[in-house]
Amino acid sequence: MTARDLIEELEYAISINGNEDVEVRLAQQPKWAFEYTIDEAVTVEVEDEDTDEKEKVVYLSEGSQIGYLPELASSELGW
Repeated sequence: MTARDLIEELEYAISINGNEDVEVRLAQQPKWAFEYTIDEAVTVEVEDEDTDEKEKVVYLSEGSQIGYLPELASSELGW
């Protein structure tokens, strides 16, 4: 997923929520799916081992575990 893809999804989520802000969470582990808060986002430059080219990558750090991922979210993710 690219930053533009993520921005589009976030803009869509805001638009269907009456232009009000929405919570962003992280889903992990398809077999025993949990949801987490996102603690932080950082941008770093990493080197591709195959091409030796550098690219910028955004990393999201896992925050607190909230609980099991709602079944509807699992279904939408194809889990």
